[in-house]
Amino acid sequence: MIEVVVKSIAIDSLTGNPILLLADVNNPDDIYPIWIGVAEAEGIVVNQSGFVPPRPLTYDLFKNTIESLGGKVKHVSIVSMINNAYIAELVIDQNGKEIIIDARPSDAINLALRFNAPIYLNEEVVKKVNVSQFTQQQEKEEKEEDEIKTVEELAEKTEVNNMNLPDAKDIGIKDEDLEKFREMLDNIKPEDFLIK
Repeated sequence: MIEVVVKSIAIDSLTGNPILLLADVNNPDDIYPIWIGVAEAEGIVVNQSGFVPPRPLTYDLFKNTIESLGGKVKHVSIVSMINNAYIAELVIDQNGKEIIIDARPSDAINLALRFNAPIYLNEEVVKKVNVSQFTQQQEKEEKEEDEIKTVEELAEKTEVNNMNLPDAKDIGIKDEDLEKFREMLDNIKPEDFLIK
């Protein structure tokens, strides 16, 4: 088991679902992503923002209930995976008695945040993503894309330059019209094509 902290919440570009990104306390470049629901993501965002709702939200209500019964969240652990679902344990200390409750990771983490309790996970269960490796791979892919664009642009220019196109004067275009057209092309922006 390793200790992790909530780094941020991202959005899956394919599904639009929230992804909770947990970072290893001892190696922050190691990220452990967990796909969660929208309501659970909102609970984390509300807590992380420091916003205090006028009335208790679900996780605040659960926190108040645990405290009213003389307990506090000692820690939470993501311990296994069954049928592609992560299994977490919510460990509550109630006057020296340890109570372990089965929970979804997103719910357990929401409560851990409200109690400032540590979060642990079994690194053999949740797949690690190394941010520095991901960044290097992304930079490599972007560089390759730029090189492809450069080659394509060069090929296009070469094709145009190799074509036997008539001179602008030969087809009746005046120099000042050509100059105005060039100015327009130089000043055109992508936003100019948006429908308003």
